[in-house]
Amino acid sequence: MKHNVYLTLFGVFGAYIIGYGIARIRVFHAVEYYPEGKGGPCQDYIAKKDKQPGQGWEYQLFLPAIKIEEALRSPATIIFKC
Repeated sequence: MKHNVYLTLFGVFGAYIIGYGIARIRVFHAVEYYPEGKGGPCQDYIAKKDKQPGQGWEYQLFLPAIKIEEALRSPATIIFKC
């Protein structure tokens, strides 16, 4: 029984990650925002194409994965400038 629970959780998690990958390619895009102007550091965020962040059911469904990706892209974790 315990083995079936782990397989089910792994399957759901795998489907979620694959779904996010497909949505990231087809639905979402990264937007560069320069709070201090073009010469300053940039802040990336992920949004649905042609919409503000937070709009659409896809954004709400994949919000945990989007926040993880944004955290990994933040200037504190990446030494390169945009």
